[in-house]
Amino acid sequence: MKKLLIAAAVAVCLPLTLVGQDAAIKDYSRVLPSEEIPLNIIHLNDKTVPLLFKAPTLYSMRARAKEATTLYVQTTVEANAELDTTNFQLEQDGMSYPGTPSSISNFTKGKLKLKLGDQVAGVLSFPKLIDVSKPFSVKHGRDRVDFRFTGDQVKALAAPAAAN
Repeated sequence: MKKLLIAAAVAVCLPLTLVGQDAAIKDYSRVLPSEEIPLNIIHLNDKTVPLLFKAPTLYSMRARAKEATTLYVQTTVEANAELDTTNFQLEQDGMSYPGTPSSISNFTKGKLKLKLGDQVAGVLSFPKLIDVSKPFSVKHGRDRVDFRFTGDQVKALAAPAAAN
């Protein structure tokens, strides 16, 4: 039953703009489970930024992702709920870093009251560029999702980015 709920959450959380996109989105994304609002979290890097953003935003987002860990957050609200964007944390090697939200849609800083059907999209920035070769976690309140990239995924991030 739990696997069915997670599969349903993944289906609900995938942005419509990503349907048919490169496998990089799938490789670098996870669903942060939550009873109220499951969030699709995508690690921003040279592979995912061009799939999510267009010029000129593409260039600024790529630069931000090279300077500090950034995550794209997206969902469609399935029931009226509240989302507190001030309590995201990134954890790696026993250290915890607070996230700072930047809104694209319904992701401003603070406690947001969301209604059925609202689209949520934004970027979380963290004060440190983490080591993607090591596992890390994203926490939001009591909810948590773990990221562990494969050796091939880490190598792909170290490769020169394609020109866009």
